Amino acid sequence: MIAQPSPGLRILCVATVIALGLAATPAQAQKIVLKGITPWSADYDLSKAFFMFEELVEEKLGDKVEIRYLGGPEVSDPNDQFSALKNGVVDVLLGAAAYYRSDVPLSAAVQFTSLLPSELRTSGYFDLMQQIHKEGGVYYLANTSGGNKFRLYLNKEISKPDFSGLRLRGSPVQLPMIRALGGTPISISPGDVYTALERHVIDGYGWTYSGIDTFGWNEVSKYVVNHPFYSLDGAILINQKVWDSLPQDVQAGLNEVGVELEKRVEKSMGEILSNEDQRLEKLGMKFITFSEADANYFQETALKAGWDEFLRMNAKTFEKDPALAEKLQQTAN
Repeated sequence: MIAQPSPGLRILCVATVIALGLAATPAQAQKIVLKGITPWSADYDLSKAFFMFEELVEEKLGDKVEIRYLGGPEVSDPNDQFSALKNGVVDVLLGAAAYYRSDVPLSAAVQFTSLLPSELRTSGYFDLMQQIHKEGGVYYLANTSGGNKFRLYLNKEISKPDFSGLRLRGSPVQLPMIRALGGTPISISPGDVYTALERHVIDGYGWTYSGIDTFGWNEVSKYVVNHPFYSLDGAILINQKVWDSLPQDVQAGLNEVGVELEKRVEKSMGEILSNEDQRLEKLGMKFITFSEADANYFQETALKAGWDEFLRMNAKTFEKDPALAEKLQQTAN
């Protein structure tokens, strides 16, 4: 078994990469340089939002700000990236609540929304997320879900939402739903999914609507449960101290970038999702569609199981502020 580096060593590695990247030309030295990372590789669909952010900053604030991409999981383990951001090792993170909800527990609420990010801004939900993340020590600039959702992918065919006898890999927020539908939840890292499927350690997994072929998982899972659930939980986050130190005009410009970024990601993601099913069919994937009654049962069970677990895990917070859970629900749908 190969020994894994400690979290401290991983953060040290990030710091080393950053130090090597700090040499700037005289022209660059006049700019504010914000160093950023992503939890996924640069070529993955969900990482595109970071590069759209980078492009928008160049378009609107290019004479004042530079976004410098340091890398993805090869630079820092996704589970360590929020700490790297909060501790100032990096300035910007394209984060996913699944990776940092232990640091900002209420961030997981975004997975139970039904509105697009641009709609969440007008409903008041975005303001709640900003406050929640500020209390967690970071500035919440933009929601990068783009309307993407999750689906289940199996190597066994089923005809109804009964997961009895199935061992399913899921993110923490998906595990209660798997249990509620009779399955056995398995928590393993994405990097182990292919081998686990190949060796029949698991019978399927929950993942985003797009991108499974990036990891080759279509080779070892042949069925798509064609009933998307929950919302993606991506966001552009900035270290709070760094944000507070920025000139007001730069803050205003970045906030404008955040609004535009959400719109661009929605458009881009919409195009990706509209073509995804056809792509997966060409890769040999088969789609499982439940009856209307079973589909409703699946959606209702998934939402209730996830939300009930969210309330349970954050019970102390909601005891102090009983209206907060209701605000999150009202502004999310």
